[in-house]
Amino acid sequence: MTIECELVDSLMRPVEQAPVLSVVIPTFFRPKEMTDAVISVASQVDDALLGKVEIIVTDNASGPDTHAALKQLADTYPFLNYMIHARDMGGPVQIFGAAFRARGRWTWVFGDDDALADGGLAPIVEVLEREAPAFLTVNREVWNPSFTTLLSASKHDLPDTRFDTFLDLLHLFGFDQLSFLTSQIYATDLARKVDLSPYLPSLCRFVQLAYYVEAFHDRPAYYLSKPFVRHRWDPDARATHAANFLDLATSLPELVQLAADKTGLEPGLFERIGGRRMLVGAESRPVTFVDNILENLWRCVAIGAAISDKDWDMLTRLSGQWRPDHVEQLNTVRQIHGSVAKALQHHQTLVDEHRARAAAIPRTPAELDMLGQIASAVKSLEGEINGARKVAFDMAGQFS
Repeated sequence: MTIECELVDSLMRPVEQAPVLSVVIPTFFRPKEMTDAVISVASQVDDALLGKVEIIVTDNASGPDTHAALKQLADTYPFLNYMIHARDMGGPVQIFGAAFRARGRWTWVFGDDDALADGGLAPIVEVLEREAPAFLTVNREVWNPSFTTLLSASKHDLPDTRFDTFLDLLHLFGFDQLSFLTSQIYATDLARKVDLSPYLPSLCRFVQLAYYVEAFHDRPAYYLSKPFVRHRWDPDARATHAANFLDLATSLPELVQLAADKTGLEPGLFERIGGRRMLVGAESRPVTFVDNILENLWRCVAIGAAISDKDWDMLTRLSGQWRPDHVEQLNTVRQIHGSVAKALQHHQTLVDEHRARAAAIPRTPAELDMLGQIASAVKSLEGEINGARKVAFDMAGQFS
């Protein structure tokens, strides 16, 4: 399968032989951040790496500012290539199309607002050549959005580790390490073999995680402990975090199970996938992917996110392979979510009625009394909803 896109401009310089690594940077309306990301990588391509590393920027029709930035970068770096789409093709096309555009043995989909730490490129290429993993995950630093404050110098304190299979890596690290796109590098030829039909249409923000399971589940993997990747993280991006909670709780589990079924993996995979977000120090208690799902379901309750009956029914089907205590908690969070959803709906009905009655003037004493009763009911219901949300926040916190 290939991915075809109409292009308005492109520059793909010929290569004498296949590079070791293709760094593919999808971008969309972030010319400054994209430029900084490119420079963080391109400035490290010295004589020893020339011919081993290529950079390909793929742009989703961002307009003249991005176009001009790419032309300037291409004039500066003779190993930089670009493709500019005629229209916005969506994120999945950018991500899954990377392996078909790459000419290197390994493909690195690099976020257009991330950065490579100084001195990181050569050791990464060296590991690829020495270990030849099908999948490489790289430790990372976490920074604030402006790259002015280092929030975490390292996500994990584990040493470099080789795994017999990607699933072995997944059992230890879980999906949190793998969910950060820029930390993942993988074999181009294996990525091209994946049936993309379930993944391209998906709106899940973490769809690539299921793709990894399908492509690399039985192939060797490697963890590089040096935090060579720099990740911007904004704790105040509430809308983004809310959307992430919902996807991690619903669409991601469905996609991962689909990948597991396609590849014939043994039942119970979710209880074998690790669930810790940071592997620092000794493990206080075992945490699995199922715990992650439940944590994010509680978060959805706490923020008032809507979860459809279809999603709940899907999770109930998947829970047939979960531990009994996890099944019990799924039933509990579903029940509380339903109660909160009904309360929110009732609350909105009362608020709308109060506004409608308040807009009608003049008012009779009976109407004023009714307005007071409605306002009191709204306040009482808000207290109940906030109490339920507090419980949900506390339940989510027990997983941290």
